[in-house]
Amino acid sequence: MSSPRSTPQLRIRLLGPVEMLRADGSAVPIGAAKRRSVLAALAIDLNRVVSADRLMDIAWEGDPPPTAKAALQGHVAKLRKDLGSDVELVTRAPGYQLIAPRSAVDITQFEDLVAAARTAPDAEAVELLDAALSLHRGAPLADVAAERLRREVVDRLDESMINAVHELAWRLHRIGRAVEGINPLREAVAMRPLREPLVELLVLSLHQAGRQAEALDVYHETRARLAEELGVTPGPGLQAAFHQVLGSADESEPAAVPAQLPRESTGFVGRGAELAELDRTRDDSAVRILTGPAGVGKTALALRWAHRSAGKFPDGCLFADLRGFDGGAPVEPRRVLSAFLRALGVPETRIPDNTDERAALYRSVLAGRRVLVVLDNARSAAQVRPLLPGAGCSVLVTSRSRLDGLSATAGAVQIPVPPLSREAAVDVLRLVLGDARVDAEPEAAVELAELCDRLPLALRIAAARPAHRTIRSLVTAAAGRHRLAALSLPDSGEGIRAALAGSYCWLDPASARLFRLLGEHPGDSVDCFAAAALAGTPAHETFSRLERLASIHLLHETDQGRYRWSDLVRLYAAEVAEEEPVAERNAAFTRLLEHYMHIADRGLRYVVDSPWHRWVTPTPTELPEVRTAQAALTWFRAEETNLHQVLEAAISRGEHEQACHLALSLERFHHRLGDRAAQTELSRRGLGIARDLGDARAQAIFSAHLCEDLAS
Repeated sequence: MSSPRSTPQLRIRLLGPVEMLRADGSAVPIGAAKRRSVLAALAIDLNRVVSADRLMDIAWEGDPPPTAKAALQGHVAKLRKDLGSDVELVTRAPGYQLIAPRSAVDITQFEDLVAAARTAPDAEAVELLDAALSLHRGAPLADVAAERLRREVVDRLDESMINAVHELAWRLHRIGRAVEGINPLREAVAMRPLREPLVELLVLSLHQAGRQAEALDVYHETRARLAEELGVTPGPGLQAAFHQVLGSADESEPAAVPAQLPRESTGFVGRGAELAELDRTRDDSAVRILTGPAGVGKTALALRWAHRSAGKFPDGCLFADLRGFDGGAPVEPRRVLSAFLRALGVPETRIPDNTDERAALYRSVLAGRRVLVVLDNARSAAQVRPLLPGAGCSVLVTSRSRLDGLSATAGAVQIPVPPLSREAAVDVLRLVLGDARVDAEPEAAVELAELCDRLPLALRIAAARPAHRTIRSLVTAAAGRHRLAALSLPDSGEGIRAALAGSYCWLDPASARLFRLLGEHPGDSVDCFAAAALAGTPAHETFSRLERLASIHLLHETDQGRYRWSDLVRLYAAEVAEEEPVAERNAAFTRLLEHYMHIADRGLRYVVDSPWHRWVTPTPTELPEVRTAQAALTWFRAEETNLHQVLEAAISRGEHEQACHLALSLERFHHRLGDRAAQTELSRRGLGIARDLGDARAQAIFSAHLCEDLAS
């Protein structure tokens, strides 16, 4: 046998595309596809005779034509001319023989290097096996057209390569250099995923390299594949590797069972529908998201369901407050993972530094266990995603954000948590104030519940006042201009304002500006076009910012594509609106006022025969479609409350000319709808404004309409 390290004048390479290389590395053109197949067949059987019939069968895929023998002779003649002096192609009955040193062909060179490594010391064996594996340049015979030949030899060559990788990785592991064998082992495992000795060595190599999380992931992936495809469990060798990674050779050692749920809030009220929805999601590995506005009671609901369902999770409950909207920095997932791993019994020294590796170890430790994971007050999907365990465990998340990313990528089920019903809100007051006080002032109790937007947090704070105060006095305090202050705890500052600030501070600058300017809107809802007018921005940009506000429940999107806000949110928006310069706030209201006037004028073209005049300032670039009488009336009904409130705001701001114009437009709409009372009131109101302006024409129009109203 020639030395595996000898260097021939010409080399033939089959472990990849077929090539002939001169000593200087330049390629010898091979030419026709059938010539390439003939060369490959001869080189595979180096120094052995290959019959002409076999060569023809290979080159012509089992169907050689009558001219095949002559063509084969031509291919052989061309190959002889291209071969060097140390490689011969001779005729030997019943065919041909390629004669060359074994090192001239990469397949035989590979075999000799692997054979030499078997009896060599570890360090030398690593050298020899590295050299052997470096001969592989891709799929063997990659460009050979002879499918029959490739079928015969490729599996054998792949198997030889996999065995060499296994031997190399084992030698590296023995000399403490396991990390060098990880990538080749991964490729080998990808080719033979059910070969347990390969997987076992990959697990041990990752473990030696300090990558325990990856090692456990490999084990659990293989365990699942063995169960699914073969219906078996891992053998003793692979199981031993798994327990070595975990640092426990005793398979029966009990795992830690965490019980981290905080104490449930006393006096929980209502939420029957939401609890039923949580129970309805029966998939044990489901991710559920309780999403709703600040102060609505998401955490209390989560803990009520978690305590009630704890028996379904025999392996324990994990809990973390992610502090997503507390005003400070949210808790990093790596910190939560570290705490969870410690709670699950993983020693501190075995917790990786890398977040991804921690997450992988966390999933591995929880694999096959039934654990409930409660993640409270989440900021974003990115914060939650690393904390999701694998199948078998259930996750309950609470957040002011909808966390749409988790729904899209993790199949999370969103369960909206709205304000309490009126009855449930009054029941909260009963728990704090007592039945006697509520029964003595039932109407005041309902008023107080509504002033608190039926939010449990606001209700409890409003009711936590000295016992001698009547509910009516609590209503008076909550109804004043300092309502947000009245719904805050004086000693800590916690309350509705702080909760809303926690949401507001996380807005991007453009969305925060829009929220502030919404504080200049006197109504309780907008469509995208009105919001765009307020902000002075294009509608498509405004829409994305409205969606951002809705995603964290500062706004609520209705079925009609409008965005509403609660009274408490409106009050907070008005407070932060003062951060804007007065000139900008005034300009925003003027844009809003003119926006409504333009649409009203446009709609009146279809509703009445002769509108008194058109608004003369330039038309805003983006207005809703109002091209029929029906569309105009639909728009008016949707905006009626807003229009009246904008009218009052315009009067109070001294914008009397625009107020006069808007009053007449509204009067005409009410006339068209047959609402005599509203029409008469607007005529009186408009007449007063017109007199203050000294607008004789407007006075005449309003007077005429008022006479018509009174006459009818």
